[in-house]
Amino acid sequence: MRPPSWWRRNRWGLVALPVAVAAALAASSYRVEDYWWLEKPRDLVEAGGGEWVTFSASQYDRTGDVPFTVRVRLDGVRAAEAPLGEDDALEPPDGVQAVAVDLSLSAEPDVPLAGCTLVVRDADGTEYAYQSSSPSISQATSPCVPPDARGPELDLFEGIDPDTGPRRPDEWSVSPVVLLPDGVEVAEVVLSWGPPDGLVISAG
Repeated sequence: MRPPSWWRRNRWGLVALPVAVAAALAASSYRVEDYWWLEKPRDLVEAGGGEWVTFSASQYDRTGDVPFTVRVRLDGVRAAEAPLGEDDALEPPDGVQAVAVDLSLSAEPDVPLAGCTLVVRDADGTEYAYQSSSPSISQATSPCVPPDARGPELDLFEGIDPDTGPRRPDEWSVSPVVLLPDGVEVAEVVLSWGPPDGLVISAG
């Protein structure tokens, strides 16, 4: 008697193959959303420097969806002498420059805005992120709110009061400092309160 053919021996595997392929594609598409689309802001509202732009998006905390609206204006990008509120002169390492991003913002005082991120881009799209601390700089945790009147936080943890103290003004200015290599010129500033939404402002 002849042994069963390869097709007969593997018929159940062949039947299951389309299901396995579909499951693999579904899993990979889920990872694309998690690791690519939500990795950084990609759905960007564009604005020009020196003009007010209204940005609306959502954040998320224990209560669910927290929509917000904030108005932003990029007033300029300049060489930084010291972080806002610091008395000591700024001395970055050799080959590194410190750039201050002058921003004006406006929002209702009860809107949580402290959880923002800021990056600057050069003309090639290379990004340099705001860092609150590094070996050569120490500045406010959030680049988007006044350090002494941050306004409320998102309600993320049970038992922690989201009210952070003094009332944030209706309109304020900040000048977060970003470190980047000498010779790099800032072309764009990107703000986000959580991907995929963000605001990109031309520094030209």
